[in-house]
Amino acid sequence: MSLRHIRHSNHPPSDLEAVSRDILDALGAEVQRVEKHAPKTRKTGSVYTGITGPALMAHHLSFVIAQLEAPPGLSPNELLAFTDARLTQGLSLPPTALSNPSSGDHSSFLGTAVGIATLILIRAVEHVSLTTTLSASPFRESWASCAELLTSAVSMCLSEDRRHDADDGGCEVLYGRAGLLYALLRLRTESKHNDTKPADSNSGDLVKTIRELSSRAQIKLLVESIIQRGKSGAAIYAARLARDLAAPPLMWTWHGKYYLGAAHGVAGILHILLLCPADVIHPHMEPILRTVEWLIGCQDTHGNWPTAAPLDPTEYRADKELVQWCHGAPGILLLLCTVLRCATSNSPALLLGKVISSIQAGAALVYRHGLLSKGVGLCHGVAGSVFALLAVSDVLDRVHTNKNKLSNSDTTQPSDEEYSLMRAVHLAHLAVGHEALTARGDMRVPDHPWSLYEGLAGMCCAWAEVLRRLAGLKQGLKCDRSGMPGFDDVVGDTWASW
Repeated sequence: MSLRHIRHSNHPPSDLEAVSRDILDALGAEVQRVEKHAPKTRKTGSVYTGITGPALMAHHLSFVIAQLEAPPGLSPNELLAFTDARLTQGLSLPPTALSNPSSGDHSSFLGTAVGIATLILIRAVEHVSLTTTLSASPFRESWASCAELLTSAVSMCLSEDRRHDADDGGCEVLYGRAGLLYALLRLRTESKHNDTKPADSNSGDLVKTIRELSSRAQIKLLVESIIQRGKSGAAIYAARLARDLAAPPLMWTWHGKYYLGAAHGVAGILHILLLCPADVIHPHMEPILRTVEWLIGCQDTHGNWPTAAPLDPTEYRADKELVQWCHGAPGILLLLCTVLRCATSNSPALLLGKVISSIQAGAALVYRHGLLSKGVGLCHGVAGSVFALLAVSDVLDRVHTNKNKLSNSDTTQPSDEEYSLMRAVHLAHLAVGHEALTARGDMRVPDHPWSLYEGLAGMCCAWAEVLRRLAGLKQGLKCDRSGMPGFDDVVGDTWASW
């Protein structure tokens, strides 16, 4: 792992005022660089590496910046204007052009036209929320095509299920059904926040359509599709396993491999499922929690997870594994923090202790190995590490709330949850010097340096979230989710519990 990360002091900074100034200065400068270069990115309209990613960055920052002392040129209105300009540009790109996804396996928010369609619907309904009408919105004519794309994507997934009821693929976050489910949940978040009375029929049709797209009925159809595929995949996986390895009740494949991480694997799919409304997901909580427990059992002694579930014990090589959002501890920590957030006073003490201990070990590893040499992006860069540690910080008070239930568990955890936040702050502060690290040859320039999931746009979102947490320390405020755009920024109306 030494070649995949850059060593640091392992001592979080103590002068938070100076750190905040450094991060705020970096945020202001780097957002302007992303805005300058993003219009030239015309290869793809995807959220992951295309023009839609910087649009989502600006949209995300517009709400975070409103709670902070905004750097020059970063007012919420300016950021939203940039969002609308990039989404409009994205509509003209041939690879996007609101063409329907080719299959349910390629229907996600991050990797297909579902992403730009979802963001356009969000921006359209925000215009209605602000002015009660779409008349001045740049998306007054295009929103209907976006809604049709999402409707077609859901229909395609369901029709494929009827033809291939034993298939266990196509459910991962980056390209598949869990990514489409995220899009519906993100729309649901927006529809819950915008309780407006439209002033005209076009605006009224928009609001009605979004509520129908993100209804419990639609979400339930996708959840049941994903769960059924997971049960089929678990049976196939169990039949292939060596005798001394246990099988989970849910398992999915991507390109024939049993991935465990957030982008293509079990952790990402379970995370999105747990963001669904409680009454939709409760019937499936038992297999979900048993799969979580199995996943915890795959964690190694260093606190990390293998990229893929092994079929034979001899396959696993700890020295070859990754510590990134897409593969390894950072993405799996986001799932486990969601599981812990769903816990109640009646949650089984044994599983609760396993979740907390697993989070502690994974967080320690991510802090040590989180300054990644691949760059500063969300997928396999520093920003993904920062969001993982922010999630740990957000739920750490659960440790103290439930510690009396951990009579048989390791409770060696700092009494102050700010410690985990400081580890996130430290990595974010080290990323301020990414250009110097690159000049020294310690860090690479990613293939898409201005993008959301590979480049600076993702780091800008992480810096903003760190600043929000630091500001919240003074006011005693807590965050419900890490805020990672495209993955952990859904606000539920009712959370599942266990």
